[in-house]
Amino acid sequence: MTDENIPHPEQTPCTQCGMLIPVNAKFCALCGEKQLIEGTTAAPEENKWLLLKQAALFFAIDLVACCLAKFVDYFKPLHWLIFIDAIMAINAIVFFALNWKENKKILVWRNFSLQKLAAYAGIAMTASILVHYSVGWLNTTIFPKEQHSYFFYRSALYIWLFVVFLDAVCPAIFEELGYRGYLMQTLLKVADREQVIYISSFLFAIIHMSFISLFWLIPFALFLGYVRIKEDTIWYGVFIHFCFNFTACLFELL
Repeated sequence: MTDENIPHPEQTPCTQCGMLIPVNAKFCALCGEKQLIEGTTAAPEENKWLLLKQAALFFAIDLVACCLAKFVDYFKPLHWLIFIDAIMAINAIVFFALNWKENKKILVWRNFSLQKLAAYAGIAMTASILVHYSVGWLNTTIFPKEQHSYFFYRSALYIWLFVVFLDAVCPAIFEELGYRGYLMQTLLKVADREQVIYISSFLFAIIHMSFISLFWLIPFALFLGYVRIKEDTIWYGVFIHFCFNFTACLFELL
């Protein structure tokens, strides 16, 4: 074997012709074949449409639930908001379980690092503080769910546990399970990493039902998507999401 055919650390053989190409190349420079994404398996052409329809159904259920909470007065009482949150949580669990054999791989916390966890926590909490002071008053005005739910929280016996569980723990787990878990895993079978990060981030931002808040929701979601791909697990994203929301809860409670 000649030196030019020996793989280098940053090169990999093309899946079609075997020519050495950069590991992050999307297409082969020689034959033009699209390269598979590391850690995933490309779906057969006949299955891609089915995967896209399943992903669309997942998002549609979330979107309908969020629209009911946002625009229909009947669903604004706290018990209905909790019910809608439960529907979205079940939606994430059910779709994640559709391909459990493959999806369970991202539930493994690989290369756990306490230092990295602390760094991510710092980034998340700093971002939440910046959002609070820069656009907090806009979010309070636009999100009737936040205003209404906190009004009822203040009459609850275990106010701290209630707020943290409903507005920090649950979104961190189930939104990450749904969007950085099921949705990204599914879309990685039909698109490349960059496209998947952008698509899942925009869909995640849309369900928050705040046009004005898109300018910080989208960067936040892009960061979560990047971390999900980089770390190959959803748990760093869950922790980041929790720290961000927990910090926001502190501003509401203190």
